[in-house]
Amino acid sequence: MPTYFIFVVALVFFGNIQAFAQLSNTGVKLFLDNNSILYITGNYLHKDGQVLNNGKMTVLGDWSSNNQVFEDASIGTVVFNNSSAYLTGTATFPHLIFKGNGSYYLKGTFNAKLSLDIEDAEIMASIAEALTLLNPDANALVRNTGYINTESLDGSFVRYMNTQDEYLYPLGTKSLKRFVKLKPQNADLAAFAISFIDKDPNTGGFNRASKAKSVAEINDMYYHKIKRLSGANGVDASFLIPLSEKYQNLVTWVKSAQWDRALSSNSPDKSALLPYLAQTILYKNADLPLGSDVGFALAQVNNVGPFEFYNAFSPDGDGKNDTWEVKNIDAFPDNDLKIFDRSGNLVYRMSGYNSSKYWDGQNVSSGTYIYILRVKIDGQDQHFKGSITMVKK
Repeated sequence: MPTYFIFVVALVFFGNIQAFAQLSNTGVKLFLDNNSILYITGNYLHKDGQVLNNGKMTVLGDWSSNNQVFEDASIGTVVFNNSSAYLTGTATFPHLIFKGNGSYYLKGTFNAKLSLDIEDAEIMASIAEALTLLNPDANALVRNTGYINTESLDGSFVRYMNTQDEYLYPLGTKSLKRFVKLKPQNADLAAFAISFIDKDPNTGGFNRASKAKSVAEINDMYYHKIKRLSGANGVDASFLIPLSEKYQNLVTWVKSAQWDRALSSNSPDKSALLPYLAQTILYKNADLPLGSDVGFALAQVNNVGPFEFYNAFSPDGDGKNDTWEVKNIDAFPDNDLKIFDRSGNLVYRMSGYNSSKYWDGQNVSSGTYIYILRVKIDGQDQHFKGSITMVKK
């Protein structure tokens, strides 16, 4: 099959179809008007030059580019249509479409500026930030049954967002799909990269043996990573799983030290993006610090309630266990705490108990005390009761 090399100063296509077996641009400016189609039945190699694409460019082979390809003003479409193709290097496409149900291997970093349509394709994103959708419109991603396979420990898919809509990350492998949705709590601009890894978390440095007491068993088949690339807004994260999933609780890798419960709730997923992803685990106000890979996995936990109550503390000023903590109480500000001594006398009361106001026990002596905590959860008042042992040295 012959290869066509461009040596002329420029090529301008107006309202017509131009077909090439293969195309190598070594420094020419190409212009496609809004009615033009550039059809390449083989590979496209971009060494130099720029393309102002306001039409449609279809590539049936592989793609290779090592610098900026499209001018910023481009508003046209680039379509890849093959059973298997490789994209190497870097490029920012205006509208990007992966046709059919083929497998497209991204061996570089590629951006879709205006929209991304993955139809029924498998997109193999094998390096960090291999594919980025720059348009912050939640509907800029289009798909039928297509998904993004972050096949390595470093692969990820990035989306920008500036609304309070849900942003879909359709992640998975040929045999296993586990989608994620992010919903910002305000309309500030932010960007997040997410990976789905169908391996034991141990392989990524997230040791399953390092876990809080409340965590019984952690899924060893797969896990997710979420990384905040920009922004500081709160985000709710939803993990879509089958109803038959063995593990029904969510844990997160806390402070690069251990797995601990993520305060989450389970509910049927009415949207059913895939027939078997019929359940959603919602983690409200997910802790996603800037620049950190935060691990998430499914697990079984010992305490299915939202709180962990510390049953002892020692307010001796050494900076350890100096206050009485109620883990996860900050997520439920509508609460009221009462603490009684063993004779039934009220020794402490606070509305809106939280981590900045933990009881330090300075008003009483060492001993055992009884707490009663009222908390509004999902619109209903719930009450928790137990004992606290305080030791002053």
